[in-house]
Amino acid sequence: MDWRCTCLNEWVDNRPSFTIGSRGQGKTKLLIKQAAETYGVIVCPSRQMADYIFHMACNLGYSINHPITYDELFIYSKGRRNTDYYFDEYGAQLESIILRTIKGFERDHVETIIIDRESINRLNDILGGLKVHNMDGKKLRLKIEVCEED
Repeated sequence: MDWRCTCLNEWVDNRPSFTIGSRGQGKTKLLIKQAAETYGVIVCPSRQMADYIFHMACNLGYSINHPITYDELFIYSKGRRNTDYYFDEYGAQLESIILRTIKGFERDHVETIIIDRESINRLNDILGGLKVHNMDGKKLRLKIEVCEED
């Protein structure tokens, strides 16, 4: 995947940046600050979380657009092409996608699923191309690892 685009005859890296941290490290506060600075929109897994983040921003003294849910993003983003979006708790979205797929396999009585190593290598190439860092700014790398059981 080529994440770069040309702009004024210069190459610009427009990949999103993934920030990884433990609970309570300030990831959501960072999103609130960034959204306030750019007039961007925070995207959340649920309406309850969107409301919580909006109230958190108010309590912290930041003025932000009301956050939206992942489901609302498709409808909301059509008219706002130049809006910056900030995703909170995206791991919950990925987990939901994987669980829905596995439950579908179980429901349909799928017996065997084959994954070749080349597919895993391609997925790792995609993950390796992401900009990932921790809350201190240290560069991290995401990778799918297949381990043998003992």
